[in-house]
Amino acid sequence: MVIERELPKLKARYKWSLALLSLGLAFMPSAFAQDEGPSVTLMKYVGKAQEAMRAGRNQEARDEFRKAIGLAPKTPEYYIGLSDACYAMKEYDQVAFALQKVIELNPAMKDECSGEYGEALFHLGRYDEAVPYLKAGLKYIDSPAAKARRTAIASAPPVSIPSTPPPSVLSAAASTQPHDTKPIPLATENPASAEGWHSIATKHHEVDINKANQTLAGAIRCEGIVIAEYQGYEKSDNINFFHPPKAKFRITKILKGPPLNKDLPVRYEFKERSSTSGAPAGWKFSDDKMPAKGSPWIIFLEWCTPRDGMFDTYEGSFGRLPADDENLNKVYAELEKHSNR
Repeated sequence: MVIERELPKLKARYKWSLALLSLGLAFMPSAFAQDEGPSVTLMKYVGKAQEAMRAGRNQEARDEFRKAIGLAPKTPEYYIGLSDACYAMKEYDQVAFALQKVIELNPAMKDECSGEYGEALFHLGRYDEAVPYLKAGLKYIDSPAAKARRTAIASAPPVSIPSTPPPSVLSAAASTQPHDTKPIPLATENPASAEGWHSIATKHHEVDINKANQTLAGAIRCEGIVIAEYQGYEKSDNINFFHPPKAKFRITKILKGPPLNKDLPVRYEFKERSSTSGAPAGWKFSDDKMPAKGSPWIIFLEWCTPRDGMFDTYEGSFGRLPADDENLNKVYAELEKHSNR
């Protein structure tokens, strides 16, 4: 296949171009054109991402770019940085997602993103979609526009990380902080309490938002909360109560957390992790243990990084709630209370 033979050429030349983009263009003034402007916190994230990429610490760079995107979600250059960090770790689904966002936010960058976007699609097995993007990427590499872009990026000065304030400033700031703050509430043994984290002594037999009020505050603290439609699951002979399947969800809305690929593989656990009970008597896996296809769910992602190719939900099965009006209203109210929207 011609495209397969051209991939090494694409990697060797096109990756160098995008590496310059992520390490240089993201730190040019134009990078803030679509957002309100750089803050000290934002520039710290950007500076740390730049430093991590130069040192080859790709996971750290990925996480710092995600933080920058959280503060400046309309800046396409940060998505390019995210793409480059994820490419180095072969997280091709995240590469495809990031470059989709670049093209969405700035259609003029489609040509320069085509090559890597096509390669990501190729590695994801989406060959028919990949071919036109790969061809466009190879064509763009040698174009005058690409050469001009590389020259501009190479001459752009890096942005330094803001320094830590001197001790005298920190001491003065500390003296103005209130000292009567209440401690963070600990786990509660009272199922009726709406405060604190999930009580390890409380047992639930169903996922019910009314029974779960005492743990919703804990779920809101998850790194990510999304609304997603159930698409199906990966068939396997090894699925059982304690070895759940990989469920396929499609994200329709991110309520909290970093950008994620719309395709969301979830470890579909059948029990709450706090429960000490075993599998119900006579329990046997079948399709009816899974949701209806196309049904919407609120999913609380404990961490926005997959483990063994799947995302973990908060407290196992508790981290999935039907996305009906009642549940959505309660989740939105809790997000508003914690200012995490």
